[in-house]
Amino acid sequence: MSKTVREIALAMGVPADDIVKEKQRIRDEIKRQNISVSKSGNKFVIDDDDVKKIIDALQTKTNEEDSNSNEEKEELLRKIAELESQNNKLKEDNRSKIEEVNRISSQKDEEIRRLNKKIEKYADDFKELNDKQMQLNNQQQQLQARILEQTKQLKDSQQKLLDSAEKSSQLQDKVDKMEKASLWQRITRKFE
Repeated sequence: MSKTVREIALAMGVPADDIVKEKQRIRDEIKRQNISVSKSGNKFVIDDDDVKKIIDALQTKTNEEDSNSNEEKEELLRKIAELESQNNKLKEDNRSKIEEVNRISSQKDEEIRRLNKKIEKYADDFKELNDKQMQLNNQQQQLQARILEQTKQLKDSQQKLLDSAEKSSQLQDKVDKMEKASLWQRITRKFE
């Protein structure tokens, strides 16, 4: 007994929404295998032996495409995990730099208080007061230079963190598109 292209698609368990696409895949496979088609009434039919060949070939292709799609998903998930790891590392670096800036700022404040007490203690001696003030100014400039450098590094770390988050979001969008893709999109690899 012979079957039509539609009957073959239904025999493969294709959902009604995808029947047109699957019928085209079956026609393409008939051409690829040079299978002869006969006419029965007003329908074109294919011999059962050829039907089995077509179904086997299409199921193998579908399995390979699904396997490739899964490998791509796994690779994207691995990249997302790497980016999240980098993101977490940047967050930790960021936190440590903030702590260091706070520590330096606290040291600066403590140093300023200490030097101000000395200035008050030696108020009678203007030269000594002037020397202490110069020392304070030098230390403040050094601390400010260090704070500016730490602030620059903090901004750089924050930018890297933002870039990493954006890449992670883009990769997650790709994974979502692949997971929501129809069979035809998976076959053609057009996910957008």
